[in-house]
Amino acid sequence: MKKYPLLIYEDLSRRMRGRLLLLGLALLILGLIDIFLQPILGDFWFLIWIALAVVAALWVYYAFIMRRAGLFLYPSHFILRGPSKSVKVSYGRIHSITTTQPAQHFQLSELNRRERALVKPYYKQTCVFVGLNSFPKSLKKPGRWFPRSLFGFRERGILLIVADWLTLSRNLEDARQRWREAKGLQGQEDKRSLAARILDY
Repeated sequence: MKKYPLLIYEDLSRRMRGRLLLLGLALLILGLIDIFLQPILGDFWFLIWIALAVVAALWVYYAFIMRRAGLFLYPSHFILRGPSKSVKVSYGRIHSITTTQPAQHFQLSELNRRERALVKPYYKQTCVFVGLNSFPKSLKKPGRWFPRSLFGFRERGILLIVADWLTLSRNLEDARQRWREAKGLQGQEDKRSLAARILDY
């Protein structure tokens, strides 16, 4: 298994961890002042500790759960893992693996404000586009569990913005090639219908 962290998640995790840490420290200091120096909150003193618990839970989410996100390569498939959803995609669904830029697949104006902030630093950065014959059932609504910017707007597929796009592209192609060899498809075109091919995967 090989993991390739997705930069949009890595960046979001880093930014949110810093903000939540500062907020948590501010709440902790306020709570300690309320207890030991000057009662500020009166009968509502407990609210500061509830807020601190929520901030701590969010920090754990961004520090650990979100950083689990990435692309994982296996012999027969790859897994696209987000913070709360994992999708298995057979190499048989892939029809092309190309290097590209997010700018070639959508305009920033097509994204909502939050998604624009996520992808803007990488909008003209080289990445890998995995063109698919079809999405797995669990990805019929791509933007439901993952940022919409992870998917092509003009063509069906997945945009993988990673630090080492060259190695990812090569390893994806190698894994796909080995899968085809194991299936006896090397050097021949599968002329069956799309529905028939999907049943194999």
